[in-house]
Amino acid sequence: MTNEIQPVEPASSEPRHPIPPAPIHPLAALATIVLDNLFTLPEIGGPAVWAISIPVIGGIGFVTTLFVQRYLAKDGWGASFAKALVMGIISGVPFSVTGSAAGGILLAWAGLHEWVKLSPPKRQPKPPSEEIVDAEAKDAQ
Repeated sequence: MTNEIQPVEPASSEPRHPIPPAPIHPLAALATIVLDNLFTLPEIGGPAVWAISIPVIGGIGFVTTLFVQRYLAKDGWGASFAKALVMGIISGVPFSVTGSAAGGILLAWAGLHEWVKLSPPKRQPKPPSEEIVDAEAKDAQ
């Protein structure tokens, strides 16, 4: 059995992220904010207008998030459906504050993930070949 020195793989030059990526694509979060702000006028109309606007705006939020997550964020259909259901419900709530708060938090999260980066790890210098010692050769002496 011989001791072999494995080559050290070079470290990635990409910066590391201390903040994990947001669970929702930024475009889906922005769509939730925009759709939620469509409730500013229907809020004044009362429950009769809500009966129409809640399913319509919630459905648009659902479909928008579903396709953004599936085709832009490259999520599977199951994950896209689950995220779309949550964001559709949030955008369909008849108060414009709910979707704006949730969408704003998710947008800020996605922005911080891209903005805050750590420098790549420093690579250790390669030792000169004279410093590499074979353990078996040393034991034989």
